[in-house]
Amino acid sequence: MMGMGLSLMEFGEMTMNDVRAVARLYNELACFIKNETRDVYFEFDPLPETELEKQFTEAMGKPGVITFVAKDGGKVIAFISGEIRENFLPISKVKEVGYISGAYVRPEYRKQGIMKELERMLVEYFKKHGLAYVELNVMANNTIGKKSWEALGYKTFREQMRKGV
Repeated sequence: MMGMGLSLMEFGEMTMNDVRAVARLYNELACFIKNETRDVYFEFDPLPETELEKQFTEAMGKPGVITFVAKDGGKVIAFISGEIRENFLPISKVKEVGYISGAYVRPEYRKQGIMKELERMLVEYFKKHGLAYVELNVMANNTIGKKSWEALGYKTFREQMRKGV
């Protein structure tokens, strides 16, 4: 079924039956960022999937937290997770923003509009909660991630710097 188009894929909110597959994809995402960026922050051992499963399970049903998945033939092949957060700048008139905490599409399913659809669903969720902005973080060396988010209309509005001591 791979590559047959979005019309044959299922999109929806993550269920308990999807948690294990999403935990695996989250590990794939972390390893992808580790390999793409070669950043010291991503020098780690793969996270235990049982711990990730616990975190995703605990997040289910929490107000302002949601994960959407894409399935092909019943198999989870992509996810996007988001949450409502307080704005980083307390004096701003914008009090809360939508925040994308993780998103990943298996490599063989990329460039088919899957992330575009998942992101659309998450943006709709944030709009229903009265939010006007969606934010995310992307590593400076993650060129694939940056290009993908820019293609969906995201623009850099602040940058974070660091220095080793």
